[in-house]
Amino acid sequence: MAIRRRRSRSSFDAGLLFGWIGAFVAVAILVVAGIGLMRLRGDLANRDSVSLCTTKNPAAITALLFDSSDSLSALQQIKVRQILDATLQTVAKGERVDVYMATAEAGQLARPLFSKCNPAAVEGATGLSENPERMLELRRTQFVQPLEHAIEKALQAKSRKTSPILETIAAASVQSYGRASTGYGPRRGTYRLVVVSDFLQNSDVLTHYKAFPDVNEFSSMAGWVSTLASLNGVSTNMIYINRPGSLRFQNNKHRIWWCEYLIKRGATACEIEQL
Repeated sequence: MAIRRRRSRSSFDAGLLFGWIGAFVAVAILVVAGIGLMRLRGDLANRDSVSLCTTKNPAAITALLFDSSDSLSALQQIKVRQILDATLQTVAKGERVDVYMATAEAGQLARPLFSKCNPAAVEGATGLSENPERMLELRRTQFVQPLEHAIEKALQAKSRKTSPILETIAAASVQSYGRASTGYGPRRGTYRLVVVSDFLQNSDVLTHYKAFPDVNEFSSMAGWVSTLASLNGVSTNMIYINRPGSLRFQNNKHRIWWCEYLIKRGATACEIEQL
């Protein structure tokens, strides 16, 4: 007579447990995939095809402003690029970079040469819905390369008699930070302004080649309204280009004047790097 072995309760319970675990894992995978697909579709739908931004007012904005009224030496250009490269390496995903060039035409003062958001982190994808290779390629072709082209263009100097630095900073601040400063206001430390210039202001408003009043006195001048930069919550960095023929104007008092002006206009910090 054949003996039938009775299946133990422990074996039955273990099989049932593994079955439930497998079902749970399968459902979890489907849920995660669904969420990833929804996020991907939402990201593509919200991302502007030109600016690559997913919001009109990014939480972080870096504005680069170039005063190209006089040329830079080869060594100065190398050092400027090193500083800018280090700055741009810290641009996070979703952060917008604006590039401005000081011009003599008032109508062009607020028009950025470049204004785009970084679509991806340096290492590529950061989410389940993102393809690493696709995001890196998008970053390279649509963000990094056009940004490099804009910087190269901004560094190409065309000698001019005027240098409206104050006016350009004011216009750029409105264009870059004006809308972002409404509502709940700017988030401290998320907005940056980097200015590459000899900072020798020369326009109808003010010329530093003659003399310059202190900031409080300047605030009462008729031309002050056209230089009212809106820098609330903005950290500023002056890449100060020394000119061999203008050292009598580019003294410590000159640099202090600029920091006082920037802080008066709301800047949270004023750093100076002399080249």
